[in-house]
Amino acid sequence: MLNATTVRNSTLADNDPSLALIALLGQVLSFPGLREYAKIFLIGRALSYLQQSWSTIRDSIWSSFFIKASFEEGDDAYSWMMAWLAQHPASRRGRDLQVVARDYGATYPAIPVETDVSMNESWRKFSYLPSFSATQRLWYRGRHMSVSRIRETTSGYYGRQEESMVIRIMTTDHSTLTHLLLDAQNAYKASQKEEVTVYTSDNYNDWRRVASCPKRPLWSIILDPGLKEGLLDDAREFLESKNWYNRRGIPFRRNYLLYGPPGTGKTSTIQSLAGELGLNVYIVTLNKAGLDDSGLSSLIVDLPEKCIAIMEDIDAAFSGTLNREESKPTLEPANSISETPQGGTTPPPVPAPQTGSKVTLSGLLNAIDGIGAQEGRILFATTNKHHVLDPALCRPGRMYKHVEFKLASRLQAGELFRRFYAPGEGSESELESQGSEGTKETDSRRSEVSSCRKSRRQRAPQLNEAQMDSLASQFADAVPERELSMASLQGYLMEYKTQPHSAVTEISRWVNKEKGLGVAIG
Repeated sequence: MLNATTVRNSTLADNDPSLALIALLGQVLSFPGLREYAKIFLIGRALSYLQQSWSTIRDSIWSSFFIKASFEEGDDAYSWMMAWLAQHPASRRGRDLQVVARDYGATYPAIPVETDVSMNESWRKFSYLPSFSATQRLWYRGRHMSVSRIRETTSGYYGRQEESMVIRIMTTDHSTLTHLLLDAQNAYKASQKEEVTVYTSDNYNDWRRVASCPKRPLWSIILDPGLKEGLLDDAREFLESKNWYNRRGIPFRRNYLLYGPPGTGKTSTIQSLAGELGLNVYIVTLNKAGLDDSGLSSLIVDLPEKCIAIMEDIDAAFSGTLNREESKPTLEPANSISETPQGGTTPPPVPAPQTGSKVTLSGLLNAIDGIGAQEGRILFATTNKHHVLDPALCRPGRMYKHVEFKLASRLQAGELFRRFYAPGEGSESELESQGSEGTKETDSRRSEVSSCRKSRRQRAPQLNEAQMDSLASQFADAVPERELSMASLQGYLMEYKTQPHSAVTEISRWVNKEKGLGVAIG
């Protein structure tokens, strides 16, 4: 039988659906087993929350004892750290390593591994670096330190791989990190002491290291008297005058325009100046496919404060696409993503190579000395055809110094001959100066050098000063004034590098041949 209370509740539930739901929930919770399950669920959730909270608190406390620093590939600091790690003893004792060879697919300088194993000098040198799959732990100035290298692929159909590095040092003193960066910078500079690092831009308009070239001594460049010395003195004075520029409100940058026929030494002079000044070289290719004003501006802004930027053959870019008008955009297909027969989608096709850049003259001028132009850098622009350049590009204040490189004079030709056949300072003299203390290996090397020296003497005659002056004078007299480039003369002497007399005998015939071919004049 139904009592009055049950009937009353049933009547209320019929009138109010929410009360019916509460009544149903009360009946469900009245089962003993379900209440136990609810208790277990709530306790589990509470324990999970406490565990997550403890992990967060523990990580926060643990992180308070460390300094964390990140390094991105392409930044100078990344190269510093890679050079430092390659030299660190822990990299040679590690169990999980990456082996890299110098200038073989590496974007950082590989420091050779010291080994007792005899290696042929022609073999590639290699070094050990922490791998991407493990965290390497080491000690620095009595502090525990961990190094993790990360490689990630950017999103998109044509994503590229980007490298980064994260280091953690158990310290709260930032001076430890500062000392590490200074040591890494010094290690990098030591590895590049005799080299000039060259950078070019990639398809994403980021600077990438592509090579390290040996420094070329300035005396090896044979130019008109005073030309190279004047350039070097002017560049040095500029680099030391930052405060002078700032006090007078003058933009701290220096632009040079080197012009003249091909093969007259423009690029060689820039390379030599970079070595003398201790600056890296950044090559800006104006006629690079796909490069536009925005990309050019980004490249110039990303230049470091002290460097040499080169825009080679600016006349070629001018005759192709460098003008005051924007290039017309190429027509793209209406649908960049097509459907496959199965109904899916395929990535858009790789864009076809473009025939030229989209850089305009106004974009170039803004990049050179506009508001966003980088300060502290030295810019060299080279051209073979000075007369075709727009006056706005050549005006004073934009290109501060115009330097003409002429075809070879007789004075230059004679000096080139003397340099070519001057007595060399080879390794044999260095070996002989090592003293009487010797081993089987040094004795063997001395005998090899002795036989090599004897063989060289049989091939190349040793000229005294009088003979050298006489042959150099005859060679210079046979070279027409300002008609041949120094590069062509050097190429000729390379054919007679051990035959100075033959070089003098055949020079007139070679000059006539070059004139007949029409290649003598640049």
